[in-house]
Amino acid sequence: MQTPIWRQRVPVSSLVLLLSSLAGVSQAGAVSNGRAASLKISAPASMARGSVLTVTASGYAGRYNAVSWSSQKGSSAACATPTSDTISTQAVPKGHTFDVKLTNVVGAPGPLTVCVYLFTSGPGANQTKGHYIVKSQRVKVA
Repeated sequence: MQTPIWRQRVPVSSLVLLLSSLAGVSQAGAVSNGRAASLKISAPASMARGSVLTVTASGYAGRYNAVSWSSQKGSSAACATPTSDTISTQAVPKGHTFDVKLTNVVGAPGPLTVCVYLFTSGPGANQTKGHYIVKSQRVKVA
């Protein structure tokens, strides 16, 4: 007498599940962890004219691969897009945490708005509003 086919499949299915769990494979193995990208910046509240402004950007890159920054005169200046008036850009690995320092010499005295962007760089990248993260901080230059 031959064993019914459904009884043959149960041990095979169990064996496949056991082997995949031992190999570290999961159903979500090909899917990202779903962690949202984040950006935090720090800069001095005030500094002397002609000194080096160091801005620290840290966070989780998520789907993005670059951090850039720009600055505008005025304490209420609005931040533009990631590639507008960029001072410098640094690559960050997608899906990993990052901690980068961005520097530049400050010029004329007065209030300055520093804008830091986390975005996707490269051919075909969409840098319209909603496709990047931007944080700003005010710096008083004396």
